[in-house]
Amino acid sequence: MKTLYAKQKVFKIEDHYAVTDARGEAVYYIDQHIKFFGYEVHVSDRDRTPVFTIRQEMLHFLPTFRAIFDTGEEMEVKARFNPIKKKIDIIYEGKALLISGDIWSWDFAITDEQRREVASITRKILAWGDTFVLDIVDDAYQDAAVAAMIAIDRIVDLEQSSN
Repeated sequence: MKTLYAKQKVFKIEDHYAVTDARGEAVYYIDQHIKFFGYEVHVSDRDRTPVFTIRQEMLHFLPTFRAIFDTGEEMEVKARFNPIKKKIDIIYEGKALLISGDIWSWDFAITDEQRREVASITRKILAWGDTFVLDIVDDAYQDAAVAAMIAIDRIVDLEQSSN
């Protein structure tokens, strides 16, 4: 299992931060610039080579995102309506994944079609700024887990700002 860490700024209009490994070395760089309409984040690797861009699709009832990878693959992230537990569907490389978890404790699991956990995303409590921990069980889903973390963070922000 591999663990990655993402520490966001406390006060953010734009967001720029690194996703690091256990040694504190950058694995990804996250860059979100101000947009007056929509939401778009660019993700690059440690050498600043683009890996994917994730965009929120605006004309949907529930939050929907599309990650476009530089390999040409796409991933769709689509929130479901469920007042008790958060459920988010992912289609990645033709496979259906499910994110399930609790917004209030920020504890999410990403499972594959056989219900095996491929990654988990949690938020550290009592940290200055949002600090996320990604435990990657299956390396094949590492990029997808980073994209899922970005989408979940945006979904939680949207839900908290509407309350």
